[in-house]
Amino acid sequence: MRPPAVMLLLAVALAACRTAPQSTPAASRYIVTAMPIDVGVVSTELCIGVDPADPGGVWWWEPGASGCDTRSTGTDGFHADRAVVAAGRGSTPIAVSFRMQLKRAPTSTLPAFADVQLVVEDGAIRVLASGVEIAAARRADLELSLDPPGR
Repeated sequence: MRPPAVMLLLAVALAACRTAPQSTPAASRYIVTAMPIDVGVVSTELCIGVDPADPGGVWWWEPGASGCDTRSTGTDGFHADRAVVAAGRGSTPIAVSFRMQLKRAPTSTLPAFADVQLVVEDGAIRVLASGVEIAAARRADLELSLDPPGR
């Protein structure tokens, strides 16, 4: 038979293992625009989310009434077409590019798509074409509440 002290230590060790905190996703997985930004290719400002660890990790959505923490569109975010995320070893700057479809008449000779190029650096997201810059925030996910404009 084992001494009571050994049994007590074993019980405490097992309880500690069972109640140890489970690993949770990093609270900072996504870098997002803190406020909507004019990317220069559509008539409305958009919210942008970037996953630096995903080479194709770019999403955009139209902001809700309370900004980029919510959405006015019917999905949590649209995965950007032809998205490229190029994060360096030091993690910044991060070069981001994607393609957006443009609204135009079917017979128009105007381009059907426009390329958007961004840089994420020093807590901000900047549009390369215009130099417009907005503060960046960190999010654990891109699950956004629906919050139509004008609410």
